[in-house]
Amino acid sequence: MRLSTKLLLISELVLLLLVFGMILPIRVQMRSQAIADIQHELQSVAATAALQLPGDLHAEVAQTQDHESEAFHELREKLLAVAMANNYSPDNIYTFFLDDQTGVLRYGVMLQEDTFVGHEEQILEHHAMASSTGDPYASELFEDAHGEWIVGVAPIRDSQGKIVGLLEVNQPATAYFDRVDRAIVITTFASLGGLIVASILGYFVLRALVIRPVQAIHDGMIALGNQDFAHKTVVKTGDEFEQLAESLNTMAEQLNVARKIQEGFVPQEPPRAPGYRFAYRSDPCDATGGDYIDAFDLPDGHVAVLVADVTGHGIGPSLIMASCRSALRALAETGLPPGPLLDKLEQQIVDDLTMGRFITMIYGVLAPDGRFTYANAGHAPAMIVNDGKIVRLESHRPPLGIVLDYGDNKPALDDTQTTLQLHDGDRVVFTSDGVNESQDNRNEQFGLDRIEATAKRRDLDAIAFVELLNDQVTLHRAGQPAIDDITMLCIDRVPQTAG
Repeated sequence: MRLSTKLLLISELVLLLLVFGMILPIRVQMRSQAIADIQHELQSVAATAALQLPGDLHAEVAQTQDHESEAFHELREKLLAVAMANNYSPDNIYTFFLDDQTGVLRYGVMLQEDTFVGHEEQILEHHAMASSTGDPYASELFEDAHGEWIVGVAPIRDSQGKIVGLLEVNQPATAYFDRVDRAIVITTFASLGGLIVASILGYFVLRALVIRPVQAIHDGMIALGNQDFAHKTVVKTGDEFEQLAESLNTMAEQLNVARKIQEGFVPQEPPRAPGYRFAYRSDPCDATGGDYIDAFDLPDGHVAVLVADVTGHGIGPSLIMASCRSALRALAETGLPPGPLLDKLEQQIVDDLTMGRFITMIYGVLAPDGRFTYANAGHAPAMIVNDGKIVRLESHRPPLGIVLDYGDNKPALDDTQTTLQLHDGDRVVFTSDGVNESQDNRNEQFGLDRIEATAKRRDLDAIAFVELLNDQVTLHRAGQPAIDDITMLCIDRVPQTAG
């Protein structure tokens, strides 16, 4: 999911929470206010209507047959006027009287066609309160089988001031709550409409001020990771985004310079030594790497060859590699044999190997007559193919930077280096561990066996071998990025006449 989509969704969610966070309390408040308004209305209507009813006439309506009396009809006309003035239905206004003999509350005057004077009614809290206090009273919201209701009750008094009945008006709360809910719905949709408009405007503002700069910087970082140093990150915002883009461009330029310098360390032309064919390549997994490959002529007609691997990859190991290269080339000019040369090289660069870093290295000298003298400081893979058989070049000492104290038991020269005789058709192969440790999408390594199998192929010359091995490693990774620098060196012993 893109950053712009995430930001939009987050902002929408926050705004929705704010809208509903405000609407829910408002709804509760509006509902409470609606209840208070209904109570006040019903209490006022009941009190006003009760004053309009003559109590002496109401005292004459006490039995079922009294619905035909003049008192009933006169009281009914007055109730009808109250109902019409307040838009009440016939079911919402009526009177009660208290049966003195039984203490039961009974219906008095009502507006329905089918009258039921004298029918018993349960005495509820609002009836009892109005009767006992003599004041108008409004009930709380209550619910029965017919819905939610609020009732207003007021006492009916005769000419002597005696309470002779109760006038009740009621209203279903649903109608009021429906109006509240409609207002809430209208408010909600208006808020959501405003939210949509604000989101659209906010999206374009956010896109211009944040998303586009972030996208440009993201593309710049991807290009940097892909070693596309020609990519320019363009951000013109005049803020920290623009400063970050300029930093990315500066970093790309510096890494490009560092890569070109390091590319210059790889021999541009192989030595033209009679009896030998050389092929090599080195590919850092980052802009710069920690692998070191070299093949150069020595003053006495011999040729020096080596592959080294500084732990890690990137800028730090590349700087150590550059220091190591300078020191090694200077020592090689002195004619030191491979074993003592590695010891001397370690002494010169050990102070540069900080943070636990070390260097594996195999360094060898090729003589015109086919003698090959090498010293191996913990480096693999390194091998010779002799008559179709693999001879692995074992280590003579630990990697450079892992210093052992031999005391007075310093190893003899023969223990620090080995001399072999190469014959026509023999092959020397050095690689860095980035070759054999290359992984596919199942984390399976390329392995040493594949290197050895390819090295034994007689149909491949040195150049073809390096190209094929590199293709095999790339195919094995199956699109997975390289996790380490990849370096290969192949030396074929060929007849002198082919030199």
